[in-house]
Amino acid sequence: MRIIGTIVLLAFWMMASAQQSVPSYSVKDMNAKELNIKEYAQDGTPKIFSLWATWCAPCRTELKALHEIYPEWKDKYGVEIVSVNVDSERMLKRAKSLYDTNGWEYTFLHADQKKIMAALGIESIPYSILVDGEGNIQSVQNGYYPGYEKELEAKLRKL
Repeated sequence: MRIIGTIVLLAFWMMASAQQSVPSYSVKDMNAKELNIKEYAQDGTPKIFSLWATWCAPCRTELKALHEIYPEWKDKYGVEIVSVNVDSERMLKRAKSLYDTNGWEYTFLHADQKKIMAALGIESIPYSILVDGEGNIQSVQNGYYPGYEKELEAKLRKL
């Protein structure tokens, strides 16, 4: 019985310590050019992927909060913030308008909501993924709350 318990604990520890990487998935940039998000995440630059939609108030709040601190984080940590819009194709024009109106300097990507959420195992947005320069997922955050930026910065410092 002890051996089985030890094996179960060892297996659990191995699963918990294994790093997940960003899956291979096709998204589009602002000009509708396709790119593979896995390859994009492995360019040596740490990234924060923020999945959002125009109809999601907490998503917009998160992006506005990140906008305030992005220049500092870009200089300090070399991080790139990537906004992944998941609105329908019909709403894409509105998403781009919101992006431009707010002066967000993030990289703008677009993906089909149902497909990317299924590919990443996401149930709701906003959803943020911190990725190291090799494409390994370091942390995820489902939802947004004031002060989340401080927790995220602590994680960035560790990279």
